[in-house]
Amino acid sequence: MKDIYDYIHEYFNNQERFSFPYDRKELKELTNSNGLYVLFEKGETYNDFDRIVRIGSHDGNDRLIKRLGNHFNSKLHRGSVFRKHIGRCFLNIDKDSYLEHWNRPFKSRVEKKIHGKFVDLEYEKKYEEKVTNHIHKNLSFAVIPNVFEKINRDRIEEGLISSLNQSDKKISSDTWLGNLHPDQRIRNAKIWNIEYLKHKPLSLDEFKELIENK
Repeated sequence: MKDIYDYIHEYFNNQERFSFPYDRKELKELTNSNGLYVLFEKGETYNDFDRIVRIGSHDGNDRLIKRLGNHFNSKLHRGSVFRKHIGRCFLNIDKDSYLEHWNRPFKSRVEKKIHGKFVDLEYEKKYEEKVTNHIHKNLSFAVIPNVFEKINRDRIEEGLISSLNQSDKKISSDTWLGNLHPDQRIRNAKIWNIEYLKHKPLSLDEFKELIENK
């Protein structure tokens, strides 16, 4: 019997798909730089669909394209929660003790003073490269365009994430990289999200309203 988990996958599998290198201008025209993104990962399936592995949004206005750039085009994981998650997996696979320092903030003068003796930016480059290669080779996305109000973006984001996490149908392949994440929330949720996992899922009426307004 179909439920919200099925409808979400069916709908987004039928939307235009983007992968690296994508056209920033095209995305900007499509979304007006506001909305959400829905990530897919090569090798991950649900029934006849590509499986959704992450839902993401942006905080400030007009920042969707920049947010996607933080994930796909940046070589600095501290500007992308998603890149941080991928990196943690590779560090965990290598049993690299640097894992405990990977997430240390290192932007402001105060942060650099506090964490400078732990953070090795040169050492991090090899993992940044692994993260970038994985994302470029394996990740694609669809968008939910023109969601201008933050309160609406937040509700869609939390509703989709909660719907995916709380479904009895959630599944991953045995080789999904997230299965090697040190955080059990990622391993259990089968998606690259840790926020909103236990929030209110989208109702069918909310989902119908979402897709009819696009």
